[in-house]
Formats: sequence, structure tokens, C-alpha cells
Amino acid sequence: MGASSWSYVTPLQHSEQAALDSLRAAVFARDAEYYREEGIETLAALTESGRLDEEPAHSVLDVDRVVRCEPDTEEPGEVRVVEGPEVVELFGTASPTRETVEQAVERAGDGWFPPFGRGSGCCTVVHDAAGRPTELFFWGTTGD
Repeated sequence: MGASSWSYVTPLQHSEQAALDSLRAAVFARDAEYYREEGIETLAALTESGRLDEEPAHSVLDVDRVVRCEPDTEEPGEVRVVEGPEVVELFGTASPTRETVEQAVERAGDGWFPPFGRGSGCCTVVHDAAGRPTELFFWGTTGD
């Protein structure tokens, strides 16, 4: 079937993992009708069922852990934090706004842009117009 891209914005939390966990719970709750048809009532049950290994959700549900690692080394199921010089390289500024990141991610199909492996993602802090960190932007690619 091929790859599909996904992206989400969530408020900053005490950690990227906490933000990812909250985001996944919200997406599961929104899409729960689909999974309940399969007899799955909770996000934990979905994760434990192995269903996502067989049929990815093509959403943030396909990743479950945040990592800090070198670019292009994230594994399936991981969201790599994009920070430091890589933020400037990808977005042209150390303090990208949501719009800047959205535009870069939308153009990702035009050439080199992380994440490089299917079933993985990235996240970075986005800033308001005054340069204050306000949100986390998550994006990734799921493939069958």
C-alpha cells in the first residue's frame, strides 16, 4: 500500500514522552470506534494486541517511545527528538514556528527530510512569534 505521513501539534509538557503519551491517548480516544470493532477497548490493549504490527494505524499510534539518537538511526516505533544544530539545518532557524515546521514537513516529499525509516517519527519544539517555546510538533511516516 505504501507510506503515509502524519503530523500533530501538542502543548509542551514536562517531557517529550509525556506529550507523546497524551497525544496517543487523545488519538486513540478519537478513533476508538474503529478499534472497538476489533474488541479493543484501551490503548494498552491495542498496543499489546500486536494489531498495529499487522495493520499500522497510519497515525501517531504507530510510535510509542521518544529517543535521542543520531539522525537516521531511529527504529520503528520511535520518535527522535530533533534539536540543536539539526533544527537550524531543517527549519532555517533555532526557534521555528508551527507554520515553519508545517511547511517544511509538507515539502518533505520533495527531497531529504527525516524520519528516514517507515514506522518512525520525529518531534521538535515550536515557538510563538516572540520566540517562546509553546508546543511540540510530531511528524512521521507509516508504511505497510
